[in-house]
Parts: sequence; structure tokens; C-alpha cells
Amino acid sequence: MYLKNLESKGAINIMRENEDSIELMVDGNRKEQLGKLLQSRDITYVVSSDRTTPPYYPPAPKLNSRNHSPKTRPISPYSRISYNSSNFKKRVLDWKDFYPLHFINDFMLDLEKHYPSTCSVITLGKTVEGRDIKVLKVSNSDAGNSGVWLDGAIHAREWISASVVTFIANHVARHFTKCSKHITNKDWYFAPVLNPDGYEYSHSTDRMWRKNRSRLGNKIVGVDLNRNFGNTWTFTSQACEPSHQNYPGTHPFSEPECAAVKDLILYSGTRFKIFITFHAYSELISFPWCFTNVPCPDYVTLLEGATVIAKAIYDSTGHMYKVGNFRDLMYHAEGTSIDWSYGVANIPFSYLIELRGKEHKFSLPKDQILHCCKESLSGVLALVEFVDKKKY
Repeated sequence: MYLKNLESKGAINIMRENEDSIELMVDGNRKEQLGKLLQSRDITYVVSSDRTTPPYYPPAPKLNSRNHSPKTRPISPYSRISYNSSNFKKRVLDWKDFYPLHFINDFMLDLEKHYPSTCSVITLGKTVEGRDIKVLKVSNSDAGNSGVWLDGAIHAREWISASVVTFIANHVARHFTKCSKHITNKDWYFAPVLNPDGYEYSHSTDRMWRKNRSRLGNKIVGVDLNRNFGNTWTFTSQACEPSHQNYPGTHPFSEPECAAVKDLILYSGTRFKIFITFHAYSELISFPWCFTNVPCPDYVTLLEGATVIAKAIYDSTGHMYKVGNFRDLMYHAEGTSIDWSYGVANIPFSYLIELRGKEHKFSLPKDQILHCCKESLSGVLALVEFVDKKKY
């Protein structure tokens, strides 16, 4: 099926999707960007200059001496790009690269397939663009278990956060039956990509996209999902401008992604004790409050838990993370997930962890991904043991 019109300049539209290939209609402003993305993933593709002529196959693709990726010739403003996804599907998460959304969803489904007695993939709902919001639950179904929530990529461009959540999920799922009671006495909920629309858009179109893809009228403006939670949500600052990076939406939980988190945590029947949302790139472990520098009621206990995480990270890789109240370490923020999880959902150990790395900002080098994942796993495992010993 061919699309008669593109939605807008710069659009990328799926024309046809088969088991081993996909055809895309790409506006000329995006063809080079998408081509580079496919080359970086070692995905074979061909191009066609219009919607009716057969695809153009470059004779004997030349290899770049640095990355050995095939180069393509310039193509016309509106182009079809077809790529064979069979080699793409064969690749698995090895935490040496950043992966698009369908890789991560397939990863969770694969764990469910191999460990059906402990792993299940839950669809919490749909995004504004109709994508599934998927969560991996790992549990032995003991009624006495407490809950642990870990999410990543609530801000689309913070790719390392999705890597960390999948890495921890992989460890817990694959070793669950052999783990200590600090692991097995909990129901684990992993949401590697809490902002599927934005995350996909950051891979296909705008690497620095932060918000979701919410519309205001006919215009896509996006909402900062980490300003859309209920507790201290406000609409009184400059961020109320839809173009602002921190635009909080029209009302608390206006966005389906945030509403899905609220519904699961409040109505699942699980008694959550730990809530961790992973971000990038400030290298710190923070806790409520985000909207004021007045200490929260459990400041000392939360500080102690944050210190436990930081020490485990340092013992693992030698990397140092700061600890403290979010408002003191970062800036004033309202409507954040940890202020809601702590202040409304009453999850006593609520943390926002800013991952690596200050030097490279959102473009963390791939050779640091695995190090960041390993140190984060060490921090989380140390925290769950600490929480059990506190008997909070």
C-alpha cells in the first residue's frame, strides 16, 4: 500500500511491513538522517526515487574503511527506503549499543517466553500515538511480596536509562530462582521505555526530543511526562507554554503514560516499597522533594538509602554519584514522579537516579553503556537489601 500524502514535511511513514522487510516513505529532509541510522545498525537497505518506479539498487556498495557500512547515492526529495529486518531481528541486547523500541519490547517478550513461571509482560495502556506501554513483571506470585518499580526513558532522549532498566530486568529474570530472598520476596515491575512515542521519535527523527508526542489541537507539542504527575502539579510558570521543554500538560495525569503508572501502582494490589526512575546525565541519586528544599519526613532514611546505592556504584566501577534532595542537587521541579510516588502513593523509598555522563551529556559513548548498567545493578541490589534490613 502506498500513501497518497505525507502528514508533514520531514515525515517518515510506514508503507508496507512484511515479516522480513519494511518499506518507508521518507521526506527528503530525513533521508540522510535515516540512512545513517540504518548504516549504524548494519541494516541493508535500498532506495527508490519515487512511489511508482522499482527500487534502485546501487551496484557493488562501497565500504567505508572506518565502519565498513555500505554507502548509498543521493536520492530525490521523496523517497522509499526499504530495509531487510531479518538481520536486525537476529541481534540481541548486549548492552554495547542503544536499541530502538521494538528491540526492547521483543526482549521483554523473550524473557516471558523463556521464564513463564516468573515473567509476564503487561500492557498498561496505549500512548497518544497508539503504541503499547509495556511493563515486564518478575515475581514468584507470593502474596506477601512487596513491590519494586523501575522505569526508564520517561524523557525520550535519555537512552542510557532504557539500557539500565533492561540490564537489571535481564539479571533479575534470568537468575531469579537462584537469587537471595531480598530479590525473590518482591514483585519487580520494569518499564524500560515509559515514553514509547518520544523514544521512537528520538531514534527516527530528532535525537534530542524530550517529551511525549501529545497534540494540542492539530499541533504536536509534547508534554514533559515528569511534570505531569499529580502531587505538586502546577500550571503557573513559564513552562505552561506548550513549546517549553517542561510543559506539564493541561492537567495532572492528562497523559496516558502517566495515568497508566498511577493506575498500576495504586490499583494493582501490590504494596510498593521502592520506586526508582532513571534519567540522564547528572550522575546523582536524589529523592523528594523536587518542588521545595524543605526536608521530606523521611529525609534521613532516604539519604541513608541513597548513600548505600552510591557506595555500591563506587565499589563496582569507581564512579562517584552525588546524593541528596532533588531540589538541593538540581533545580525546582513540580509534578515529578518521585514527589507523587512518595507523597501520594506512599512509596517510602522513592528515588530519581541521574546516570552517566556529564562529559558527553545525552550522547554517552557506547563503550560506557555496560559499565553504567553494571554499576546501576549493583546500586539497586544494595538498596533492596538495605530496605529489607530497615523493615520499613
